[in-house]
Order: sequence, then C-alpha cells, then structure tokens
Amino acid sequence: MNEPRSDDPSQAPSTPPSERYGDSGSGVAGKVVAGFLVLLVGALVVAGAVAGYRLNADPDISAEQTGVTVVDDERTDLVMTVTRDEPGTPVYCIVRAQDQTKGEVGRREVYVPPSESGTIQVQVSIETWARGFVADVYGCGDDVPDYLRG
Repeated sequence: MNEPRSDDPSQAPSTPPSERYGDSGSGVAGKVVAGFLVLLVGALVVAGAVAGYRLNADPDISAEQTGVTVVDDERTDLVMTVTRDEPGTPVYCIVRAQDQTKGEVGRREVYVPPSESGTIQVQVSIETWARGFVADVYGCGDDVPDYLRG
C-alpha cells in the first residue's frame, strides 16, 4: 500500500543527469569570457575615475566679473579679473551681456595677452542689440583662435 510515488521529492536525483546537460566542468571558453568581463569592468572603472578627476580638477584659467556698467541700449561695459597658473600663456575669454530675462543680447571673445602677473584686470565693451541689464564671463581657455591673436 505504501509504494513510493514518482513525484516524491526524496526520490529526485541530487544532480542533473550528465547525458542531458553535458559535462559541467569549467572549460577554457568560460575562463576567457570571465577574464574578458573582468578586464572590461576594470577599464570602465579607470575611465570613470579619469572623467571624475577631469570634471573636478581646478581649472588653470579662471575669470570673474567684478564690475558692470550699462552704457546705453547698444553697449555694456564689463570689468573682469583673469587668473591663470601660467601668466606667460595667452588666453581668451567669452563674455556676454544679458537682458532682465537672462536672454543674451551681446557676446564677445576677448584676447588676454601674456603678462607678468598671474592675476590681471581686463576691461571690455560688449556691443548689444538690445539694452543689457547684466554681463558675465561665460568661460576662458588657452586655445586662442588665430583671428584673436592678430
């Protein structure tokens, strides 16, 4: 009366039959794939670290607006302080004038020649197509375009 049933869990084999699934030993192909994945993850970690460093590194060139004068509807004057680690390197800065809604009404690229001091003050006039309200420094760089050097 008490015969073992075919769905009894105690009767199930503990390992799958090898003829159904093949040899489960670790092959060379599996090791190659695992090694490739380890190298890929390592490369991604290194690339992320480099990108994070570049984004958070202190810039070699910085500029700050220190004064603004709205002259009229067609001109806004800006005084900025430019600081660079290598004063002998020429740089350029992009400055812009904005109206009350922060819409850009004028923009100019400014050549900053080499100097003896790491920090210099530069005065700039920005031509505008509408009355400016404020002006600021958009950014600076040391890859000076040829047309500004002339």
